[in-house]
Amino acid sequence: MLHFLATSTPFFAVIGLGALSAWRGLFGSDAVRVLNTFAFMVATPAMVLRVMSRQPIAELWNGVFFAALALIGIAVMGLGILIARRFFGLPFPNAVSRGQSLVGGNFAFLGIPLMLAFLGDGAAAPIAIGLICDTALVVPLAIGLIEAGRGKGSPWRIAARLVRGTIVNPFMLSIMGGVALSLSGLSIPEPIDRFLVFLGGSAAPVGIFALGVAAWQWSGEGKLPLRGVLPLVLGKLVLHPLLTWFVLAVVLRLDPFWVKAGVLYAALPIAANVFVISERFETDSRPLAAAIVISTAAAALTFPFAIWLVSG
Repeated sequence: MLHFLATSTPFFAVIGLGALSAWRGLFGSDAVRVLNTFAFMVATPAMVLRVMSRQPIAELWNGVFFAALALIGIAVMGLGILIARRFFGLPFPNAVSRGQSLVGGNFAFLGIPLMLAFLGDGAAAPIAIGLICDTALVVPLAIGLIEAGRGKGSPWRIAARLVRGTIVNPFMLSIMGGVALSLSGLSIPEPIDRFLVFLGGSAAPVGIFALGVAAWQWSGEGKLPLRGVLPLVLGKLVLHPLLTWFVLAVVLRLDPFWVKAGVLYAALPIAANVFVISERFETDSRPLAAAIVISTAAAALTFPFAIWLVSG
């Protein structure tokens, strides 16, 4: 619990700073859109490109582990979309954002330092695979599905929008560039690397700050609904790690190290990029903002408990 609290404290501090700034009237009504556009289109691709290029992917790859995480993520996201459509009557793009929240964990901000703390020197491999699963699968797939769900058209046009939205977006392009650099063995020149560090370092703080600004603005307008938030929190903190443990430990019988790594990856709270993407594509980000804050607070208890169970 202490590891999690120490790692997550800056997260809540930046949310509080964003809310305080909004309370003081430092940001107008369009601030959230501007901040999220910067985080989504500019800062995050810079961070992803650098991080992926520095991972020795060819040396660390575990195909079975990646395939398991990927299939579990797709299944849980699909279940979330189905429930959001059938039981809550949400439009398809909004349902996709709800489905993404069930598998999109706060990996870059919380997962990497926690994996290093709990897994030690062996953390490099699951970190590389977790980054690829999160940034190369969950985020692009969510964007592609949202794009495919906009408007009407023939099945071919819908499929084309899905492919275009999944591949031709800042996340995926930066991932492909990073993977190409990693596999080629080429390193980024130092001046460019410093630029990417400087720019990419702002991605998480800006996105989380925007979350705080939005939460304050919505609460002042009475527009921060909690209906539907609890299923998102339970789905991410309970369903996702439980299903991951079952598949890795019971079905595949992987080494305990990989089971622990998979559960650690799945037990993370909802990522701030779920809010950033939802706000960017206008899929009703208000419940997601509340779910992110609540799931992060609740994970202070559920995350250590999940790791204790698989370690025992």
